[in-house]
Amino acid sequence: MNTKTLLIISVALNVILGVAHSLKREAPLPVSPPEAQRNTDQTAVIAKAEPAVKVDRQVVTNTVLKKFTWESVESADYKEYIANLRSVGCPEDTIRDVITADVNKLYDQKKKQIRGEPKEFEFWKSGNPFAMMYDVDNLEKNRELDKEKNALLRALGIEPDMKTAMSAMVNPMETMMDFLPESKKAKVMELMGKMQTKMAKAMKDGQPDPEVIQKAQKEIEDAIAKELTPDEFFDYQMRFSQTANMLRSRTAGFDPTKEEFVSLYNLQKEFDNEHSMFARGNETKAEREIREKDQKLLDESTKQTLGDGRYEDFKRSQDYAFRQIHQAAKRADLGNAEAIKVYEMKKLAEKQVADLRRNKALDAAERNNVLSGIRDETERSIKAVLGEKGWKSYSRNNNNTSWLDRIKRKPEPDAVPAPAVEIKIQ
Repeated sequence: MNTKTLLIISVALNVILGVAHSLKREAPLPVSPPEAQRNTDQTAVIAKAEPAVKVDRQVVTNTVLKKFTWESVESADYKEYIANLRSVGCPEDTIRDVITADVNKLYDQKKKQIRGEPKEFEFWKSGNPFAMMYDVDNLEKNRELDKEKNALLRALGIEPDMKTAMSAMVNPMETMMDFLPESKKAKVMELMGKMQTKMAKAMKDGQPDPEVIQKAQKEIEDAIAKELTPDEFFDYQMRFSQTANMLRSRTAGFDPTKEEFVSLYNLQKEFDNEHSMFARGNETKAEREIREKDQKLLDESTKQTLGDGRYEDFKRSQDYAFRQIHQAAKRADLGNAEAIKVYEMKKLAEKQVADLRRNKALDAAERNNVLSGIRDETERSIKAVLGEKGWKSYSRNNNNTSWLDRIKRKPEPDAVPAPAVEIKIQ
């Protein structure tokens, strides 16, 4: 039951109680049976009876009050609307709630108008899916509408509260649900809430129960599938499924087409259904061997689907080290080509180090000098590609550059510099 319905009932009861009180205070004059019979089918309320003329018999005069309706109170003018509510005895707190809800509804409609038709959700693009739904121009327009709304409420004597302020924030979840009709959004959100509760219970002791989590995900996903059409459920999976989100987070620099992403999703989904990521820490030796065997089959199927060249691009994007390089290059306004070049430098340096460590002809001092040279030259080459801004972003996290320290730690400032070693990128 919404606020308006409750208010109608409340005000109507106030009117009835007020009239009843008046009747109790001044009882009406007796009404003859025929007149009483004629009045039984009327909706009027007899409030008071007075003699019309001074004669031997009394004449009953009926005073009829207009039946209460919402139309008699509601008004397009908010100040008049408030005055009408007060005139029928509506409590101030209820007036505030009704007017605030009405103003919020008005401005929600305005926001929908400026947003226009929902943009296609490019689920195949790497990155955070929620970030994809933000439109900078619309955000600015929304802020202006929120200022206007708050000014209106204050002009009516209503100070916006936390709930009103929260409603002003753009809800990415609501935007992500644009593919569904209104009648289905609430049901899907309810089911997603149930899944969240079940997963929270599975992790209440800080240690997730893989079986419970996997079961909850499957159970809710099946329930949502029953509520949606096949096309709607596909859109849901592309936005919210763990498989799709993990793929998006691991395709930096690969830039799959829509068709490639769907193919990869179908292959990965089949694998994920058998091997939940939450179970990795609790696998038995036999379970791990089965997963590793299935992973090889998945890699082979992926290679056949993408082809050799695209498969190499895809495998590179799966490497966390490359994703960190790609992110640093992006922050420095560089492209995928620069990120790949730095990644290849890393691979070459690591290969040279592995070959060097296998070379038993060198003594320890010679090996250390060469390792220092490889490290210094590799770092200089990376800086040349990424530039100062890109290198600063990349080296800010020590985990990103720890591989350089594994080659050889930097010498102390007063140490003799190692001879330069040429690094060639094919």
